[in-house]
Amino acid sequence: MRSRSVATRPRSSRPVSEHRIPAPREDRPPLKANIFERMQVGNTQLMPLFPYLDQDALVPCGALFQGAADAEWGQFFHQNSVDEVIQVFGAEGATLQTGSIYVTQPLHGVNSFLKNPTNPDAFLVLIITQHQAAGGGQTEAILHRCGKCHELLLKHEYDATPAPRGPVPADAVPTLTTLQGSMDAEATYNEHPDNRHCPKCGYDNPRFPGERWGWREYIGQTRTVNAARRALEDSGRQMGGS
Repeated sequence: MRSRSVATRPRSSRPVSEHRIPAPREDRPPLKANIFERMQVGNTQLMPLFPYLDQDALVPCGALFQGAADAEWGQFFHQNSVDEVIQVFGAEGATLQTGSIYVTQPLHGVNSFLKNPTNPDAFLVLIITQHQAAGGGQTEAILHRCGKCHELLLKHEYDATPAPRGPVPADAVPTLTTLQGSMDAEATYNEHPDNRHCPKCGYDNPRFPGERWGWREYIGQTRTVNAARRALEDSGRQMGGS
């Protein structure tokens, strides 16, 4: 019989233990979330699904857009020094298809992605996952452009460097910096008509409909739950000392 040579991959000299995914850290237990259940009660677009927002963390955030007779979402641009990945979990009448996955550009446009926002049967449910910087700084910016000629009207830059990696603070519900920056940019843009007047083509742009995006509700409720937690802890200490 004639022998045959079979090509084989060279075995790694590294121990088998080094090829295994390490067990979860004790101060960061694994969690799970159902995107459909979470967005049923979500109060903002780009809502973090888990409390881990520190350095080198993957931060999946849910978003839900639905058409309505009076719907107006507007458009802005988001600039991020870290990668963002979008996964579409369900869509109808949208420019994004169910099941699609893609990586955004560092500077990308943001809107409802509904072809006709006034169609009540149109919807989009997706997850945007942001990879927090592993070290050094992280910068983000919100940009508003003229709806007629696309001239830049406002660029709100902010430091989005995540907290050092460590256990989730026991005395705080963390805030996603992107939502604070988006709310601040909206406030500046809507503050005065001059901020929305295009110096290039003369068009007076409408106010940005920030109420549809839920950023104020998220920021406000985050402050309230943190205050409530502190009040509960203070009450416990007072009762323990009485």
